[in-house]
Amino acid sequence: MKSLDHKMMEKFLKEAGGVLEGRWVLIGGTLLLALEEAVRPTVDIDLVGLGKEELSQTLALMKLSEKLGLPVETINQAGSYFLHKIKNFEEKLIPLLKTKKCEILRPNLELYWELKVARLSERDLDDCLSYFDYVKRKNEVVDFKKLKSILKNRVLKDISSEQKNRIAFLEKKLKE
Repeated sequence: MKSLDHKMMEKFLKEAGGVLEGRWVLIGGTLLLALEEAVRPTVDIDLVGLGKEELSQTLALMKLSEKLGLPVETINQAGSYFLHKIKNFEEKLIPLLKTKKCEILRPNLELYWELKVARLSERDLDDCLSYFDYVKRKNEVVDFKKLKSILKNRVLKDISSEQKNRIAFLEKKLKE
């Protein structure tokens, strides 16, 4: 599949805001593209509906992808499963785009890290660092205690030595 870029994400979000109804969350590497913070290419769009009504619009998202010349596989709903597992995630959302019928939100830094640290691949680490830098540049509130807690809770689970090294790197970043 062809990699997405910021221009395509802008176009996609504008069109999605006109087609979709309800509340949606943009997560993953796609969010970084939308914010012009991408450090890596991505081929899927992680736009997740918050309720049953939104989830029923997945076909509309796929039609929109096709209209924009993107493969329907570009729409990735796997993030919905992980997002909905996080307690009180809706309290950690920030508006990104609002139209008459639709609101597209983004996770705050803590929620973004909760989603990424669960897997914490090399790409996830890069995404966490990029979003951290973005949030700091925008002078958004950063709860360092909460971020440290997210990392500590992950270390307590059965993880690989590579993931432990990535967590150590993120912990170091929090001290800078």
